[in-house]
Amino acid sequence: MGKQSNSTKETLVDKLLIEIESNLNNDQFGVDSLAQAVGMSRSSLHRKLNKTLGISTSQFIREYRLKRSLEILTSEDITASETAYRVGFSSPTYFSTCFHNYFGYTPGEAKSGIIADVDNQSLGTSTEILSVDTKNSNTKTIIWASIIVLALCSTYFVYKPFAKKDKVNIGGIQVLDDKSIAVLPLKNLTGNPDLEYISDGMTDAIISRLTKIKTIKKVIPFTSVQSYKKSDKSLKEITQELEVSNILQGNLQMSGNQIKINLQLIHGSSNVHLWSEEYTKEWKSDEIFQLQTEVVEGIAANMNAVIAQDELAEIKKNPTQSKDAYSYYLQGEFQRNKGNELSYSNAINLYGNAIAADSNFVEAYVDMANVWHMGGSVWGFYNEQIAWGNAKVLLEKALKIEPNNERTKEELNTGRFFYDWNFEVVEKFYQKKISNSKQNKPSVISLDYPIKTGRPEETLKAIEYYTLNDPSNVFYPFFKAEAMFYLGATDKANEILTQSDPLYNDNWFYLRESTKLYFYLGEYEKSKIQLEKITTQFPDYPPILMWLNAVYAQMDGNSKVTFQYLAELQNEYDKGSSGSPAWFIALYYGHVKDYERAFEWLQKSYDRHEVELLWLRAEPLLAPIRNDLRYKNIYEKVGFSSINLPIKTPSSN
Repeated sequence: MGKQSNSTKETLVDKLLIEIESNLNNDQFGVDSLAQAVGMSRSSLHRKLNKTLGISTSQFIREYRLKRSLEILTSEDITASETAYRVGFSSPTYFSTCFHNYFGYTPGEAKSGIIADVDNQSLGTSTEILSVDTKNSNTKTIIWASIIVLALCSTYFVYKPFAKKDKVNIGGIQVLDDKSIAVLPLKNLTGNPDLEYISDGMTDAIISRLTKIKTIKKVIPFTSVQSYKKSDKSLKEITQELEVSNILQGNLQMSGNQIKINLQLIHGSSNVHLWSEEYTKEWKSDEIFQLQTEVVEGIAANMNAVIAQDELAEIKKNPTQSKDAYSYYLQGEFQRNKGNELSYSNAINLYGNAIAADSNFVEAYVDMANVWHMGGSVWGFYNEQIAWGNAKVLLEKALKIEPNNERTKEELNTGRFFYDWNFEVVEKFYQKKISNSKQNKPSVISLDYPIKTGRPEETLKAIEYYTLNDPSNVFYPFFKAEAMFYLGATDKANEILTQSDPLYNDNWFYLRESTKLYFYLGEYEKSKIQLEKITTQFPDYPPILMWLNAVYAQMDGNSKVTFQYLAELQNEYDKGSSGSPAWFIALYYGHVKDYERAFEWLQKSYDRHEVELLWLRAEPLLAPIRNDLRYKNIYEKVGFSSINLPIKTPSSN
């Protein structure tokens, strides 16, 4: 394809500048508004601007606002705060930060004439044009013509992108400035261990808000920094492990109804302190959220990361107006992250209290639904269909409150996959998700779903993409090893697990998946080691562990113990327990090549609608019977064929 012509580029530029100028003082006018105004999708507009100018749409808008602010400051008798509002910044403080980062001097210095050299391309004629007498009868025509002239005159000026700092001087050393950060869990210095949920909740909230800033290229999720809560590792070691440049650490204190947070931003590899600040607010919902916003703005400013106007609006968005609802919610999150049956029960009650205090609190609905979902599918705490029924009601309520909430849609489609086996609907959601370059958080739909539907190479692509933002996520190693296994790269799968074992030897999810995958790889001793770790470290004992114990007892020739474990599985099935006991009994008989009994239990698994039956297409132990009509019948009834995925041959993994 040839280069885009200058005339085409200028036509798009003119249209965009006219729209921005027309909405100059509207702080709600952002990327979505601009795209809609010129009849383009957000992604299409971003691609065109990036291709022609090498900048994003948000940067395009921001730079124009800043250039216009300089014109206003140097030509009118107006304060910096008034200028900020005139050019669409809702926060004068944030405006000053952006202005200084871009021009190298403050709005006050620009106003007072201290600056040595102002780029005259932005001044002169264009300033005169905008001072047209608006009382004239031909005002509207003149203004529109003026805006067009301004657009044409300002093209070069507006398109000079922000100076990109490839390197910054830290402590006298030139280091790469890649705008990446890990926020370590705030230390609870309240003197009350029961308030740990507040320090964790504040950490998570800061991280969540930071992820909305696109100029910060990497923000490590809360789940990945939790392991450093009591770690004695140096900041340099943490920086290297998480592959970030900056570390934010701090503590939380409370006195009466007052909350205080002390923070330090540190350049990890050099241990140089970049910034420190103390924030104090009352424990009220509006002040707590204001505190979180101020913290994020401070971090961004000191990382030279510019916040777009639409991003700032998202950062300032309060999830609830109820102090009690937020307190219950943070306690619920603290319990949910413990991941055991008692903590899940506590979390459900606490989320319920949050919803009772604020019936429009979307996050409380979604996280309670997640507890039901995980408790019914992964942990086996609740009856699968009852769990899904409860989760679905919560998610549908959340969507009525906030129809475009992506996390709610993600949770709902995960449930549609696991419990409803609605492949057609989930496939549409999956295709939309993988085509959306804005997605930066991993999920069951992006990692697990493609493996179970025979596309492990797509799981690898997703992991490669998500790892850039979160290299330490516990889900990546076993999903990557799993994908490699199903692609036939068994040596690589083994290597990935071997390297990851020391890092995640206390994580239930990793131990469970690595135990199973080592078994399929024929690494039985490694599998047994992982199995022993999980059974000795964690009290929960789902059917997958009963199955693995039965398999190893059979391989050791201990028929009595084998029978005991099979009896445990049978008992779980008879009780109607979740955790897919019928599926794992079928796998045991697949292992010993008793395929008649395997089919008997596969049918029972289908009748119970067990979630593990979704492994039917990929399961290695069932490869020899994939051409059997009974297998094909179950395959059809589950719904795999509805998305045109051919049954794998016995020789394929």
